[in-house]
Amino acid sequence: MNLKKKFLLFFALFFLFLVSTFGYLHTIKNDVVIFEDTYYLLKKNTSQKKIITELRTKNIGISKINWKLASLTHKKPFIPKAGEYLIPKNLTLVQIQRILQKGKTLNREFTLIEGSTAIDLKNNLLKNPYLTGEITELEEGIYKPDTYFFKLGYPRSKLLKRMKTAQENFLNSVWKSKPKDFVLKNKNELLILASIIQMESGNIDDSKLVASVFINRLNNKMKLQSDVTLAYGFKVNGKKITKTMLKSTNPYNTYKFHGLPPTPISYPGENALNALRNTAKTDYIYFVSDGNGKHRFSKTYSLHKKNIKLWKDTLNKDK
Repeated sequence: MNLKKKFLLFFALFFLFLVSTFGYLHTIKNDVVIFEDTYYLLKKNTSQKKIITELRTKNIGISKINWKLASLTHKKPFIPKAGEYLIPKNLTLVQIQRILQKGKTLNREFTLIEGSTAIDLKNNLLKNPYLTGEITELEEGIYKPDTYFFKLGYPRSKLLKRMKTAQENFLNSVWKSKPKDFVLKNKNELLILASIIQMESGNIDDSKLVASVFINRLNNKMKLQSDVTLAYGFKVNGKKITKTMLKSTNPYNTYKFHGLPPTPISYPGENALNALRNTAKTDYIYFVSDGNGKHRFSKTYSLHKKNIKLWKDTLNKDK
């Protein structure tokens, strides 16, 4: 075989090699290897060999050769990041590697519900398996009800700090826009009253009227006479208030003591706090449930007694 033929043969073989290589890479870049959303926890210092094995157990179609060739297609060296992943279906091997390389880990969420108490919050934080770290006893009222996102292994203390900062920021915004003749002396009193409003009414429109009742009572040096503060003091939320409770010296008994209770009784949300930002101007000093999720309001005790009768009649109809 002369030199020319050898050269042509070499060129032909080299050309076939390039075609097959590029064809193989094209296949790796375009062939789907995952057909359902798949959860994957990649631990620190896991070798790529073990990653391949773990992904295979999750029915992701890969081989060592494919994995290696796919890793060569990235602009930067392929270094997967540890974390919790939810890999979407219908991805190619290259796309999966890109997710692991960029560290697009799964977001977990934690929701603090409006009206929750410190006991509720602590229990829910400790039950959450995706959070880490110990927590001490929690203060009432100082954390903002909302949904918070975090990554696996996020410290509970850091989440609490974020929740506290969010509540402080919103509380500050409400305090800055308070009326000039505001009866509440400081932001702590604002938080306490908002927590009571939160427990008395979850309805936005009603909340403003409930707020007006309490503001009017404080302005007129009247006792708040709130069932929810008494229920909190005796830890009997949702149960009937008894005569013994009403006569008690429990510090949360606003039937006996003037002014606000010593602490918030729940975590108030934005609606409850905003009810004090824009308190409705009324002459109401009484309110009672209408039995259907809202309240009836009155200026006089005689009308209040009639509203109580209407509430009882509604309850009896539902029995």
